[in-house]
Amino acid sequence: MFYHSEKKKIRGWKRHKRKIERWKQDVIDLDSDYFSEYQRTYTKLWIHPFFALIRRNPPQWYNRLLLEAMIDVYLAWHQKMKAENEDFYLKIWLYDPRFIESQIVVAYRDCLGFYEHTFELRPNKKEFPYDKFYSLKNKLEKFEWQLHIDSEYFTDNDLKEYIEEGLMTETESSQIIQKAFKTLRIENEFGGVLQYSLDKGDVWVGTLK
Repeated sequence: MFYHSEKKKIRGWKRHKRKIERWKQDVIDLDSDYFSEYQRTYTKLWIHPFFALIRRNPPQWYNRLLLEAMIDVYLAWHQKMKAENEDFYLKIWLYDPRFIESQIVVAYRDCLGFYEHTFELRPNKKEFPYDKFYSLKNKLEKFEWQLHIDSEYFTDNDLKEYIEEGLMTETESSQIIQKAFKTLRIENEFGGVLQYSLDKGDVWVGTLK
């Protein structure tokens, strides 16, 4: 997903704060019928103008409000899943610095392991960034946080198409290849492609203790 680096002034913060509560009320009740049929679901931070075609990270004070709402949703979903009396996967995926990509995911039954290998573990350990969410530290300490890599993927076919369509220069394509922390060959019906993995930051996967 492309991010726009240009900073544009955002107005109407009282209105944007109200959007957080509306988002929370829209998703806090886990859709039992949908979840029972598909056995997995998720919710993202669908709040405009941040979660849009071009992502924009909100300021940190706004992220704290978003995370507080996410915790409330997580706890409501957790209570509902505990009542099912079955094993389940319920996590907060907290992205840093691409916070607006954060989400809550849940799965059980046949899809119990669906999300288990979404991210690669980060080999270098570090402390959870409580300082960024200082007002929520007591709530965040009730979770176990595991550090993963926020990866962005490009295939050699992707890069070729971006160059042909004028979305990327050859220099930018070469930089992606050089910066990739992993290059993997993926076989397919057409013979296979090379996939380049870029490190875009951290993903903290949180589970209620």
